[in-house]
Amino acid sequence: MVAVPDGLSSPETRVFPSLEARYGPLTPADAGMQSRVYRAGELMLKVYRRQRGEHRQEADNMRRAGLNDLVVDALEADGVEVLVMRRFPGHPLQEDDLPAALPQLRGIITRLHQIRQGGVNLEKLRERLKRFRSALAAYPLDDLFGAIEGPLERGELETGAAFCHLDLWQDNILVGDHAPGEVGEVLVIDWTRAAFDDPLRDLALFKTGTLDLLPPAQSLEAARYMLPDELPATLRRFRAYLAHTYLHDLYWFLMNEPYAFEEQREIKLVRARYTLAHLPA
Repeated sequence: MVAVPDGLSSPETRVFPSLEARYGPLTPADAGMQSRVYRAGELMLKVYRRQRGEHRQEADNMRRAGLNDLVVDALEADGVEVLVMRRFPGHPLQEDDLPAALPQLRGIITRLHQIRQGGVNLEKLRERLKRFRSALAAYPLDDLFGAIEGPLERGELETGAAFCHLDLWQDNILVGDHAPGEVGEVLVIDWTRAAFDDPLRDLALFKTGTLDLLPPAQSLEAARYMLPDELPATLRRFRAYLAHTYLHDLYWFLMNEPYAFEEQREIKLVRARYTLAHLPA
């Protein structure tokens, strides 16, 4: 289910005798902050670093997203939680893949957002903004904060919630192997964070995490193509969540990769301010 491109660094070594007895030898494939992935023949095993039921939650999220055929099992073995999936032969999406992949991605995300439940929890949004304000207080970001805090306090972000992936960055989007001149199948992976939220927040995350592979004007054009409509209220809400997402990205780098923060701040602010200037306030 997870692509295995060449050149990946090996994750930490660990022995899983019960899993290997059941699925065969495990070959390290990928490693992240929350999990490690191993290949066993035509299966992929995602091993979570913490034990808090994420394997079953992610399996449930995949089924809700219509990916039930890819889920083989969710189990506990060798002291870890494991999600077993069918392997998807392909590679993480790159800039050159975007023109052909966008229509498929639009269909995938549109179907996902048709699953509705309740309303958006704006208290969580307020809590996140407080953390961002505190951590980023030393930097001149009032324009970004104003772009999200103003609409929030005016009630413009009150809306129904849709099922969202909430981590639509390029490594979580795979493009299947295909012959020259053909379009590969597109698959969205890593459903750990999926939850009910504002679908425009999901699209804002998609822009900053994937569409910003493109130059600023093309990125914004592609982002607008993904929107459900171009009504003024939709564009204003999308603008607000884009400001929020760029702030989230800056906060993430400051907290997790501070050595890269200054470089990312320069890149992200150029993108953010271009986007805010070209969407109606």
